[in-house]
Amino acid sequence: MGRPRSLEEIASTYRRVLVFGAGGGGDAAGAVHLYLKLRRLGAEPLLGSIVWERFVVDPAPGPVRLEELVNAEPIGWSAALVTGDTFALRLGREVKPQLARVAGVLGVKALAIDVGKGAVGVAEALRSASEALGVEAAIAVDVGGDSLARGCEETLWSPLADAVSLSGLASSGIPGFLAIHAPGADGELPRDLVLARIAEAAARGGLIGVYGLNREEVEVLDRVMEHVYSEASRIPYLAFKGEYGVRTIRGGTRRVTVDPSMAATYLLDAGVAVDLTPLPRLVEGTRSIAQAREALNRACIYTELDLELDVNRLLETGQAESRESIDLVELRRRGAERLRRHGCQPPPGCGG
Repeated sequence: MGRPRSLEEIASTYRRVLVFGAGGGGDAAGAVHLYLKLRRLGAEPLLGSIVWERFVVDPAPGPVRLEELVNAEPIGWSAALVTGDTFALRLGREVKPQLARVAGVLGVKALAIDVGKGAVGVAEALRSASEALGVEAAIAVDVGGDSLARGCEETLWSPLADAVSLSGLASSGIPGFLAIHAPGADGELPRDLVLARIAEAAARGGLIGVYGLNREEVEVLDRVMEHVYSEASRIPYLAFKGEYGVRTIRGGTRRVTVDPSMAATYLLDAGVAVDLTPLPRLVEGTRSIAQAREALNRACIYTELDLELDVNRLLETGQAESRESIDLVELRRRGAERLRRHGCQPPPGCGG
């Protein structure tokens, strides 16, 4: 068939649609409204997410591996079904993934995707979900819009997870879509820049529809937000609730303008979205998050994994007393400079 013309058409064409958070952590909460819309439209959606918690929740660098999940049902090599009883063992500590928290609130099983196994692992997770659970299509949900980054944006903090998720989706062979929820909500790419990239997708025929939160969905989110830690996914919820103005997030490192437009989601054809950014192609074929990180590092892109590793190094060597004492902006600047000193080459279109 040709490109679907609406979310309604996706729901009627594909019985089982996976709606998964592409950036980890709180993106699981950001995916809830589309999950509810699909269910209301008569589909049988499956909620999911890659599992990578912010270091304020999980002190261990990098994403949660499938093997670290407790009370989970493996589905192939790189995915598992989780419930509200699922937790992860990280550095001897129990960590409750946001996906498990959302699954507990909704009373459902959800699909945890091991992004630690790289783009190949994400693709394999989607194929396993197709074979074992009947998934026929997948919607990757990105809160903020970093998945449309080109790699040279100065405000880009966390490109790695989104790039690996989108690359895996594109190579999975499963019909794929990208939902940009609340452009700019993570305080990284400016909202106007994200909207400009969405307009590029629209000009190529890749915009399927624009959707917003409604009261019914927000009533469910009232319960979800009581149990989930997510600053970015909370922004559209707060916008719907009437918050208006500038909010500081991520320990003061970023500022987000909150207004009613933040309650909007832009649904794109994933193939068109991939054509807008070189990052998914840079990490294509990677079988670990380390390989994917190295691929972006070679393109002068300092990633969220680099930041977590650098923070961990400062703490382990006693150069910092606590995470709160570390100047993350300066640490990130020094890390990016380190990549340039080692002869990295910026992505196409980013200049020297």
